[in-house]
Amino acid sequence: MRILTLIFTLILTVNFYAQLNEEKAVAKVGNDKITQDVFLERYELTPQANAAMIGAEESLKSEVLYSIIAEKLWALEAERQGLSNSELMKTTYKTIEKMYVRDALYREEILDKVELTNDYLTEAFKRNSKILKLNYLFSTSEEEINNLYSLLKEGVSFDSLLSTRPESALQKKPYVVQYGQMDKNVEDSLYNLKIGNFTEPIKAPNGWYIFKLISTEEKVIENDEQAEAEQKNVLKIARATIIDSLYKEYYSKSFANVDAKTNGELFLDLSDKILKILEGKSKNEMDSSGQKIFLTSQELYKIGFELGSEKLKEQFVIIGEQPLTLDEFIQDLAFEKFSIDTVYPDLIRGKLNLFVKRFIEHELFAREGYKRGYQNLPEVRKDLDMWKSYYLSDALRTKVANEIQVSDEEIRNYIDENNKRETPTIEVKIVELLTNDLDVIKTVFEELDKGVDFKQLAKKFTIREEAKNNDGELGFFPVNQYGEIGRIAATLEIGQLYGPVQVPEGYSLFQLVDKKEEKKLTGIDFEKDQARIKNIIKSKKFSDEIIQKTVDLANKYGVSVNEELLKSIKVLNTTTIVYRNFGFGGRLLAVPMTIPNFLWVKEWQEQQKLNP
Repeated sequence: MRILTLIFTLILTVNFYAQLNEEKAVAKVGNDKITQDVFLERYELTPQANAAMIGAEESLKSEVLYSIIAEKLWALEAERQGLSNSELMKTTYKTIEKMYVRDALYREEILDKVELTNDYLTEAFKRNSKILKLNYLFSTSEEEINNLYSLLKEGVSFDSLLSTRPESALQKKPYVVQYGQMDKNVEDSLYNLKIGNFTEPIKAPNGWYIFKLISTEEKVIENDEQAEAEQKNVLKIARATIIDSLYKEYYSKSFANVDAKTNGELFLDLSDKILKILEGKSKNEMDSSGQKIFLTSQELYKIGFELGSEKLKEQFVIIGEQPLTLDEFIQDLAFEKFSIDTVYPDLIRGKLNLFVKRFIEHELFAREGYKRGYQNLPEVRKDLDMWKSYYLSDALRTKVANEIQVSDEEIRNYIDENNKRETPTIEVKIVELLTNDLDVIKTVFEELDKGVDFKQLAKKFTIREEAKNNDGELGFFPVNQYGEIGRIAATLEIGQLYGPVQVPEGYSLFQLVDKKEEKKLTGIDFEKDQARIKNIIKSKKFSDEIIQKTVDLANKYGVSVNEELLKSIKVLNTTTIVYRNFGFGGRLLAVPMTIPNFLWVKEWQEQQKLNP
């Protein structure tokens, strides 16, 4: 089954739905309400694996709504239990809060000050119409480039100097520059040159340049379609150029003199562990096409575990009187998506050092935002409350999962019961991708839309060894095993994909590949199958606990649903992944991933009938 995945990007601004619908509550949970707008955001901006199935719309809307209700119920209970003070909320949620706060600062200090004047646009279109052809002198030494500039000013020929230098080999044809290609200050110098003239030495990240204008060429516009495209491109570049200038001006004015020191020993410890993981991955994942290798959140958290809690609490960056810990940097790095296309140690450490610099900048912007109280802005609170509910719910689910124990006696009883079973049961075979990193789920949906086979993706990404060693497949198992996975798999058609479903080990995305009826399981052995059976029992216990606890919480806090309103809501039947890009850097899913949790509803509704 082909899944249509549309990937949109929300850049800098919050997308609000029509104000008329804002107060319409499709459901109430305790004193909280789920508005029609919130439901639409969560439905349409969260991937639903079978959203493209004809006739699935009504059941999917119900499943999503009741899953959001369950999330709110678990969040309320987590808050009551004091989990808002957990490490998860202190680190991961705090990182997200900082992203929203500095984004609000960005809107105030940068976006709201962008002004495209007529004179500015006239100059932009003028530059866009002209193509520059240049030669250049280059040196990594400031002293050498200044000496070359002195010779030029004394009358030495630019061409004769260039002919004696190594960079001449790269300039058999003139170097071509078009509007928007260079930094604004460099571009100002180049476009103000007259033919035959040269610039002063210009500093670049890799060294120093002196440019000479050889000739210019008018850009040819062949038709209206090209003219329209050029106009859009000029406006885009002009806006981006102003934003870049405002950013540099604001940063220089506010933070240029801030002193920040990094713990070199911790940096080396972290970089060594990152290098080791990336070197191992490169042997399996990097191909001749130069495919990037990403450091996943899961791998970063593993590194944190190896470093130990004491080292994670150590001061990694000192800024003023508020030092930042190594744990805080790792959390930030998990959101930033560190990747490489080469495994050279010095280059990896150099790139990691750039991430440290960005981390420091992010912290400076966030601190300024907090100082101004931007964390309390209504538009910021709206999104943060949504993420807080998600993380509180996840914290409680994680606590429940960690408390589940499976004894040897339970494993033996399971084996005995299944070896003695005579009643026919449905067995299913699935291809499963298990991960504890939601970004992996996002990547998988993107790859599926490109036509990549799910089995190939499952084998590459799953963390369940049993499946990884068998091309992503789990062997036939009764539908009463593997908790929610088994229950849902029983309802699927062969070839149908479902998920993600939250399980004790993380998140599961799976596809039904076969189904059959069996009378008896034979050959299960305690010593041989102990670990596998333990996971099956634990998964079933977790699923049962999720269902029962959600029913109990629904009764405890109270739930009401406006079924008529739910039925009337029109939704987009596509699998959609939406990102929000934040001002001053950072990217995040536009809304939290809605984890399916709706199997509790039937039992709860039956109880409501008995106790109206």
